[in-house]
Amino acid sequence: MATRYLAAILATCADVLGRRPGAEENFFEIGGDSVTATDLFLRLESRLGVELDVALFFEARDFRELASRLAESTGRPVDRSMPGASG
Repeated sequence: MATRYLAAILATCADVLGRRPGAEENFFEIGGDSVTATDLFLRLESRLGVELDVALFFEARDFRELASRLAESTGRPVDRSMPGASG
């Protein structure tokens, strides 16, 4: 599962930052900031279909550790329903 997360993180990071980072790189050391971190997490939630804990992003030393932590956490499925919509 961590491999799936790592692939998604690196691909999404490439979309956000304009270059594909290495697994051992740190998002903030390669030019990321809190605004792009938020963008990255929203895109990852959409791509993976689960809610993610943004705190893990700031705690992980590199993308590989982030993927491992995300795989261990239990994300809830993202609710894509519109408020007030009947199902």
